[in-house]
This record gives sequence, structure tokens and C-alpha cells, in this order.
Amino acid sequence: MPVRKTVVDRSKQSGFTLVEVLVAALLLSIGLVGLAGLQAAALSNNQSSFMRSQVTALAYDLADRMRSNIVGSNANAYDPVTAAVVATCNSNLGCTPVQLAQNDIAEWNAAIATYLPMGQGWVCIDSTPNDGTTAANPQCDGNGTQFTVKIWWDDNRDGVINMTVANTERLTITYQL
Repeated sequence: MPVRKTVVDRSKQSGFTLVEVLVAALLLSIGLVGLAGLQAAALSNNQSSFMRSQVTALAYDLADRMRSNIVGSNANAYDPVTAAVVATCNSNLGCTPVQLAQNDIAEWNAAIATYLPMGQGWVCIDSTPNDGTTAANPQCDGNGTQFTVKIWWDDNRDGVINMTVANTERLTITYQL
């Protein structure tokens, strides 16, 4: 049998042109930018969720401290203005219920400052708990029998605590001893 030579006509071959490769690369890069945006949003929401968990734990921490010191709570010794670290409360010497309350609120404020960006906290007796814009203006009216813990923080880390309807960076809990 004779061997036949096949001649390949290169003008009839098809393949990727440079334009097709560029379009594919453009589409791939748009998809990767979208994926990076989704990842950034997920990280932001995860951080926000973590901070809200911290705020909730801190609010209930103070409520538990107050429940364990009823005498100091009823004496209104958990006033953030009187917060002070009392060394004897963490030793064998012990301290009075008022000193324990002052120490508790000082430790609580330190924890808020540690775990929350621009974190501020306040506790008071308040019949209208869902007001107040910062710890400098908590708007506690002193009426009623329920204690209110208010914590503000900068959730989106823009340097401002936002108190709009769409973005309230405050948690408020109320409880009765």
C-alpha cells in the first residue's frame, strides 16, 4: 500500500483568537472582583455579628454582677460616675457591697473599652430604655423599678456611633432584680 501524504490547509483551522482570549479574561476578572466583594461583605457581617455577641455578653455580665450584689444594686452604687477599681475586692480582705459595685462597674467599663470599638456603657433605672445617644447622654429618667443597661459601639468602624433607624449601634436590656 502506498503511503499518502495529507496536506493540511491552515486557513481552514479554527481556534482562539486574541480577542476571544481577552473577552474570556475580562469575564473571569469581573467574576473574581464580584467574588472578592462577596468575601468582603461576609467578613464585615461576621465582624458585626461578633461585636453584637460581645455586647450581649457584656450586658448580661453586668446584670449578673448586679444580681449577685443586691445590696449594692439597691443602694444605686452601680452608677458609672462612681466607678473605681477597689483592690481589696480582689483579695482576701474583701470589700463592702458599695465598693464591690464600684469595682464591678469599673471592670465592666474596662471590658467594654477592650472589646468594642468606641464602646460606651451605662446602667440606670429608666422607664424609657430605648433612648439616649451616648453614655454622655443616656437619658435615664430614674423612674420605675427596672434597671436598664445601655451599650453603644461603632459597629462599622467609621469613627461615628450611628443612631439612625437603619443603623442603631446600641443594645439595651432591661431587668428587675
